[in-house]
Amino acid sequence: MSLSTFISTERDSAHIAVYKSFPKLILLIFLIAVIYRSFLASILFNVELFLETLMEGMVFLYVAFRLAKRGLEKNWSVNPIEIYLGILFLFPILPAIAAIKEFDQPFLYGLATYRDWYLLFGGLMIYNMLKSGDLEIKLVERAFATLAVIFMLFGYFLTAFVDPRQFQDTAISGSNSAKGEDVYYRLNMALFFFGAVYFTVKAFYKKSFIYLLVAGLFIYYVIFIRLDRTSIAVMLGGLGLFFTTGIRARNQALALMQAILPIMSLALLVYFFAPQIYTQYYGMFLDVLDTAGAAGSGSVDDDVRLMELDIAIRGIKENPFFGHGKVSTYFVENGYSHFYGFFYTSDLGFFGYLFSSGIVGLIIIFAQFYFFFKYIFSIKHIKNNVFLVTLKYTVIILALDGITTEYLVLYAGQTILLIMLLRYFYEEDKKIGQRLLLENAKGSK
Repeated sequence: MSLSTFISTERDSAHIAVYKSFPKLILLIFLIAVIYRSFLASILFNVELFLETLMEGMVFLYVAFRLAKRGLEKNWSVNPIEIYLGILFLFPILPAIAAIKEFDQPFLYGLATYRDWYLLFGGLMIYNMLKSGDLEIKLVERAFATLAVIFMLFGYFLTAFVDPRQFQDTAISGSNSAKGEDVYYRLNMALFFFGAVYFTVKAFYKKSFIYLLVAGLFIYYVIFIRLDRTSIAVMLGGLGLFFTTGIRARNQALALMQAILPIMSLALLVYFFAPQIYTQYYGMFLDVLDTAGAAGSGSVDDDVRLMELDIAIRGIKENPFFGHGKVSTYFVENGYSHFYGFFYTSDLGFFGYLFSSGIVGLIIIFAQFYFFFKYIFSIKHIKNNVFLVTLKYTVIILALDGITTEYLVLYAGQTILLIMLLRYFYEEDKKIGQRLLLENAKGSK
């Protein structure tokens, strides 16, 4: 075979592989977008709800199929993560029962308030496809990165071309006096967190300034457009953790210089062309300190938060172990607000979990991080893998964000999907370790 024929054959094989993987890539992007509930707080709200309904049906069929298959094979051996997923599957029953006692809400209404909870089992679907060889981890990485970029561009498009004032004071957009009077979109930041971490890690591991610029687009949106104090704090905290623990000590000074120079340049541009932003951010974070001092800043938003916190604490004292459950808007029009005035557990984070799910529910929800720490501290042989490192720091960011927002229930699939992917890396790492042991054993003979 001539060299030109060989090269042509290799090129054709590569093109065929791309064509074969493309439908899987589209499927993965769809699955991840729905599991993450990416477009829920956006103008695509109704489309998202329709896709979530389809996904929930797929999840129940998939779980039923897996159970039937194992039953036919008489394979009832389970590992700890499978036991935990089984507990998560049954978890919504507890708050549904609690809501019967507290609000006289029918059981099925209480169960229906957690229907989106079951999207987390999409993570199990992707993990099992990886285990069976139907998917490759590089394709999952590509799907995540592609979706993050699409969502970032979607965010900038909305900001530039679609006036958020038409959706003001809805789940789609709002305003806050502490953040200035501008109306902003309330897009969920999970994919922005992933994009900021992924392209930052890739920039430093691959030594590419282009990737750093892409990371800058994600970071800029979170800081200067989304205007959410918690999102800013947890994202910068996660990136700071990467710089201090994810880069070798001897390279940290150079890495920090590479990161600080663009940041300082941007800071100077903002100072000269939009100095009011600094005043706005000073007011935003001063407002947080005033509220945290329990004296309130005098703003309506802070007074409402303190009122909600007082309701939650009284409710926790009444039923500390199993909580009050969640109230369906199909049962009463305004949910919790029908009984308490203005009250949303998602505003209260940790206290919101305790109010709705109690101590038992809180333990069940946060038990996922036992597996997270087990996996990341057990991986010994896979080094400097961009996707693995990104998963690790993104879970930390989402966990910190979830403590203040109750997102671990509202967006339960986000962390579970990433933890299931970490489990895949953990198992692959064990295979590498076993192979090295065998090779060492053979070499010693």
